[in-house]
Amino acid sequence: MTNPKKLIEVAMPIKEISAESVRDKSIRHGHISTLHLWWARRPLPVCRAVVFASLVPDPLDPNCPQAFKEAIELVLGKKNNPGDPYATYSDIPWTSVFDPMEDNLRNRLQMFIGKFTNDMQQHLLGKSTLPSPGKQLSDYNLIKWENKNDETIINKARKLIWVAHNAVNASEEKQSAQELLADFDTHYKAIKTVESELYSLTDRHLETDESKMKTANLENAIEAFLNKMPKVFDPFAGGGAIPLEAARLGCQSFGNDINPVAHIIQKGSIEFPQKYGKPITYSKLEFLKLYGEKEFKKVKNENKIINNGDLVAVNIPNRLTFDLEFYANKLLELAEKQVGHLYPSNKEGNKPIAYYWARVAICSNPSCKAEVPLLRDFYLANKERKKIFLNPIISSNKINFEIEKGNHNLDGWMYRANLKCPCCGNLTDVKNLKNQFISGKTTERLIAVVEEVNGNKEYRLPYQTEIDVLNNLPTVISPSELMPEKDSQNIKIPLWGFNKWSDMFLPRQKVLIDCLIESQKKLFEGKFTNTSNDEYFKCIFTYISILIDRTILDSTSFGRWHSKMEKNEHPYGRQAIPMVFDFPEVNVFANGTSNMLNRLEYILKVINSESLNPFASFVINSSSGDISQFGNKVLNAAITDPPYYDAIAYADLSDFFYTWLKRMLSDIYPLSFAVPQTPKAEECTAIRHHFNGDRDAAKKHFEKKLMEIFKAIEHQTSDIVSIMFAHQSTEAWTTLCNSILGANMNITGSWAIDTEMGSRMLAMGNAALSSSVTVSCVPSQSAGYGDYKEVKKAIEVTVAREVDELYRLGFRGADLLTACFGQAVSEFGKYKKVEKADGSEVTVAELLAMARESAFNALLKGFDGDEYTKFYIGWLQLNGFAESDFDDAATFAKAGLSINVAELFKENILIQNKNKQTLATFEERNKLKPNLGAKSDSFLIDQVHKAMALYKGTNRNALLDFIKEKASAPDGSFWRVVTSLDELLPKECDDQKMTKGLLTNKESLIRESKETQKPIVQQGTLELE
Repeated sequence: MTNPKKLIEVAMPIKEISAESVRDKSIRHGHISTLHLWWARRPLPVCRAVVFASLVPDPLDPNCPQAFKEAIELVLGKKNNPGDPYATYSDIPWTSVFDPMEDNLRNRLQMFIGKFTNDMQQHLLGKSTLPSPGKQLSDYNLIKWENKNDETIINKARKLIWVAHNAVNASEEKQSAQELLADFDTHYKAIKTVESELYSLTDRHLETDESKMKTANLENAIEAFLNKMPKVFDPFAGGGAIPLEAARLGCQSFGNDINPVAHIIQKGSIEFPQKYGKPITYSKLEFLKLYGEKEFKKVKNENKIINNGDLVAVNIPNRLTFDLEFYANKLLELAEKQVGHLYPSNKEGNKPIAYYWARVAICSNPSCKAEVPLLRDFYLANKERKKIFLNPIISSNKINFEIEKGNHNLDGWMYRANLKCPCCGNLTDVKNLKNQFISGKTTERLIAVVEEVNGNKEYRLPYQTEIDVLNNLPTVISPSELMPEKDSQNIKIPLWGFNKWSDMFLPRQKVLIDCLIESQKKLFEGKFTNTSNDEYFKCIFTYISILIDRTILDSTSFGRWHSKMEKNEHPYGRQAIPMVFDFPEVNVFANGTSNMLNRLEYILKVINSESLNPFASFVINSSSGDISQFGNKVLNAAITDPPYYDAIAYADLSDFFYTWLKRMLSDIYPLSFAVPQTPKAEECTAIRHHFNGDRDAAKKHFEKKLMEIFKAIEHQTSDIVSIMFAHQSTEAWTTLCNSILGANMNITGSWAIDTEMGSRMLAMGNAALSSSVTVSCVPSQSAGYGDYKEVKKAIEVTVAREVDELYRLGFRGADLLTACFGQAVSEFGKYKKVEKADGSEVTVAELLAMARESAFNALLKGFDGDEYTKFYIGWLQLNGFAESDFDDAATFAKAGLSINVAELFKENILIQNKNKQTLATFEERNKLKPNLGAKSDSFLIDQVHKAMALYKGTNRNALLDFIKEKASAPDGSFWRVVTSLDELLPKECDDQKMTKGLLTNKESLIRESKETQKPIVQQGTLELE
């Protein structure tokens, strides 16, 4: 029996997923992204949606198990959900026409994943303002941030996955939905029961027979549950979002990454919280033994267990966060005792929260030679209501400062890495400055001190005692690992003489880091005793290492002082390390936002947020594409977000962290930290300096490695592979398709999901391709050679069917086009090669052109209008107002239309710019042709654009006359074109405002145009000469 398609192959609520994914970027507290820096993380909503949609079948597929259809009715139907929150849209809110969504099982699954609230629907219909981000999606949705730990919502997803995974195919029904759901309840309740028994056991940390038995009971209950759920694997797990969401949905979740830093982040995000972040009850005696009297006195009343008036035990809601906070505070105490004096308090006893530094170079004028702080600006605080700046005091070739309040009009001394001397006006160019840095002639100067008083930041010049401290620092041995010298794309500072990772730190920062690492060792002496608690203390030790690593990131001389927000920013603002000339040094012992306790708070919130899930992921630190990790077809699904060429140099950038983590964690994770730096040769990227600067060799390495990994995934996976790809250029699609098809898989679906730019996320008709694409693939045995004409015809039929289906679901523009790409590839991928009559092979680029052409024809099928109007609407649908190549226009003009490109330029449909062109706006067309749309046989698009111009103008009589002549029929072609434009134009652009205005006032305009119009007397102005 043919397996049913998965939901992800046929439908996805991409607008709703995009909305919550954009929101996800701004969520901080409790989000795994705040545990530790990692690059290019996927938003949790899109990961949860893709995992779920990859594991449940399409209920409208004829091969879908009946039990799963019944389960949707039971879990998402109106009967068991008061208010029917998963009812489909009565009118799809982002289309301009009345567009009811059919209430079927497939669409209910979509509404469960994501559904706009009534307020958001009204906004999309143009009837209200935009709701706040947290009010855009329904409170009953799977992907909403607030629901990630809502057992009721999450269990709906788990139940549907359970039924989908355990139901036999449609021809061999054995278990009903009720039976399968009852089986789920039995297994899940077993976990909750043994959890309660274990976590209510006093002193369960002790190795007693009872604690061992109850721990084993819980492990067995979890294993029994997971054995009846799918196995999901992410070979490029990175920050851990995909395996986290797979585990949240109750799956057997596996995450792999070749990078040891990513591996440690995954342990802290998707393994340790779920394993160890659980309640514990200590007897009073054990609590005192472990934490001491001082900690005992801090116990809150709600955590005290009283018996006959005596405090006999202490309940800790989360053992992991409690212990981490306890040991982190101990670490801070130890470190402050040793190096706290290096950060002296002011006269009032307040500790500075930061120190503002500048690098100092020598003016190249031989008669000046001033030692100049390399300052780009002088503001320390540059807020709307708070302006504080450094005012230079120049005396001969000596430079000092005073701190003043208010605005200034001073020009910075640094511009594009060139120095203009404030003493003599001489320009010291970048080449000279680099030579000074490389030869060691530059220094650093402490310019100002930042303090916090009653929540307000204040600034002062440094005291002499603070200068004296810097001149009497102890010497420490610093790491000797080198930075990549030739990676100027990502790590630019070796060009300035900073060659070792330890060169990024001031001497005081090096002393601090050395102290923190040594204090960590002392703190955990004797904690590893070869018992079952060793694994737990390894977990605590790992989190302390993560905390120190985060502190190190805040403690470099390459951060930035953000004067508009008055805070420190770490060096990796743009996935690279640029050269900086002024920077803050934070005091980790003070009360500022970058202190250690503040960073600890973020980690604690992540643990608390993810501890509620009983299912941990299994994380692996191995080369991606290791075919020995899993047997043949052992996995049910592989879901991943692979790297892309040289977009991010993961290994090079993460060496910063690896350098320090290796010193802390090599004894605990010897295999992960066995080499001097992160693995480079096996990384699936195209970083050319790894190949002696050979771009082609780097590119070939990436493409070969990606195909090898996809081949391993195909070997290991039985059902479906879902791939997120953050690029949609033709080159990206070519690479993706070639790698997938070359790995004996075929694409079955593709979806554009915007995760980056909220300002254009819901702009239906903005046909610039969205920021990322998710494709679904299945193992496939391509056979023989395909004939170009036959494949082209099959693509046309398939794309036309896809357009018809998805258009009814509200897909427009680039979203629709991306879905068509996937369907086109599915036809192409049925063959080993597709050849033309002359024997030449059809390329992926040509395939995508075929998909565009087929989509164009399908979109315009049945459109009652002239050729130019068809072209305008079709081009807007696929390209918007984006610039495109000349050849694209020639291709589209031939796609079922009898016009040529020259005519399109002549009629100002397209505006030419050398070998590029853009679609003309209504204002551009009216400006180029003032009498646009006046002729009786003028094109519909000309008439509509003239009406838009008249609507924007002030002559209402002229607009009414035009409506009377050209658009008096409310159901006529004119208004159908206006409606089409309104659906496709980018929201809030001037063109869309005009179409929206015309449609909103349509009835009154037609009515008034038919009435006898009286002349309007306008009051003139008396002009005197």
